[in-house]
Amino acid sequence: MIAMVAAVSAGSSAEAATPAAARAAVEAVLADSADAWNKADLDRFMHCYEPAPTTLYVSGSHVVHGTQAIRALYGARFDGGNRDVMGQLSLEIVDFHMLGGDHAFVLGRFHLHRDAAHGGDAEGPTTLVFAHGKAGWRIIADHS
Repeated sequence: MIAMVAAVSAGSSAEAATPAAARAAVEAVLADSADAWNKADLDRFMHCYEPAPTTLYVSGSHVVHGTQAIRALYGARFDGGNRDVMGQLSLEIVDFHMLGGDHAFVLGRFHLHRDAAHGGDAEGPTTLVFAHGKAGWRIIADHS
């Protein structure tokens, strides 16, 4: 599975320009990130983000720049990667739009299933901007 995700994600720029190929690659990135989350592997989960100081995360009152700061926020909110606190995550793409050949906008919906003792279930919309680069498709802006 990991080899398949890498092959889909690391396509050429010409492949990135086609909406169907871009959507399939973005879906693979999101599936891998949800799998990592469900295994309480925050470091692997973070691979869906562009590793840059300009990567943006917005949630509630938090506006965070940079993947290191985003990782720190997730670690603090989810007890450093505690499986019970993190729960089980699923993501669905509701809408997908190409923004030129190397960028895409994703409207998604997240579902986080946890027992009541660890915060209960949560779900809601997420908007993501992906950019295609040498490492494949990665999130450069996340509003969840």
